[in-house]
Amino acid sequence: MSTITTGLHRTIPTEIVYQLVEKNFGTATKVKEYSLLQGGLFNTTYRVLLENAAYSDVILRLAPEGIDPLAGKASDPLFSFERTMMTAEPVVYDYYQKAAIPAPHVIVCDNSGSIIPRTYMFMEFIPSNQLNHPSISLPEKDKLYRELGKYTAAMHRIQGESFGWPQGDGTIQGSDRWSEVLMAFAEETASKAEQVGYMPGVGEQITSMFRDHSELFDEVTVPVLVHNDLWEANVLIHEDKDVLDIAAIIDGDRSMFADREFEAILSTAPPAFQEGYGQALDMSDQGLARRLAYRILSSYFNAYVHEYQVDQPHDGQKFRQRTLDLMEQWKMMIEPYQ
Repeated sequence: MSTITTGLHRTIPTEIVYQLVEKNFGTATKVKEYSLLQGGLFNTTYRVLLENAAYSDVILRLAPEGIDPLAGKASDPLFSFERTMMTAEPVVYDYYQKAAIPAPHVIVCDNSGSIIPRTYMFMEFIPSNQLNHPSISLPEKDKLYRELGKYTAAMHRIQGESFGWPQGDGTIQGSDRWSEVLMAFAEETASKAEQVGYMPGVGEQITSMFRDHSELFDEVTVPVLVHNDLWEANVLIHEDKDVLDIAAIIDGDRSMFADREFEAILSTAPPAFQEGYGQALDMSDQGLARRLAYRILSSYFNAYVHEYQVDQPHDGQKFRQRTLDLMEQWKMMIEPYQ
């Protein structure tokens, strides 16, 4: 298999796949076959079938390559949290398992760079479909969303010592103040956008939004674990005797300790999810303002990422326009109080 590069998504040569298998499963283990899985834009993912190993069917995921030390900081495509998020993923799944939330089984996670200058992990393959699979009927999907709501509520009961990004050593990179984490995220996004001349001036407006209204966000004082990328493709479903259940919530590498309402699905999920979740959104003026600010930051981040990280300009334009529209909503919401 030849290597393919698309944005941050980079395949690896066959000999590297074999070397990674040998290092982690032993010299007696043979690769029967392997295939590149489609759909990922950030990590590169393979399914690998093995012989003479404790695991016969595994997933190999590789993070994007780190910055080239000769290229300089300005060309680093990764956000600071993205450089460490794969090593934090096993920590996140450990949180899940302790809270009885179904999660993937990570066999090994390696960031040593001894074979390839990328963090990678082997995970046990889970026979399943994604929640957005067309074979799932509407009544079945309602049942599954209710189940997902219960698991999300359990996730949001997991508290951290501070706000921010979990690290591979179990610490949290962030702050005791939620506003500072949000502002740092906005500042980094604005800096990267400025380097390429993208949406000039918008990043400063968004950063100022969090700086000037820090007291609004610091009303949130309890950091809880949020998935931060919880959509149907990241929910795996298995079938047992014609009954569908959630097999695992995957791609937890973007998880962070945050306001629970930073979890975007809370504002978009169907009623069945809300029934399972069992906790209403904060409908006060402050709660509405915070959720709008979160949507603005998320949309701005996604606009930049799709335009410059993963080479999907059509989606980038969609998020760009959404960001501008949401910022107009923010002005109308905030101006009466200024």
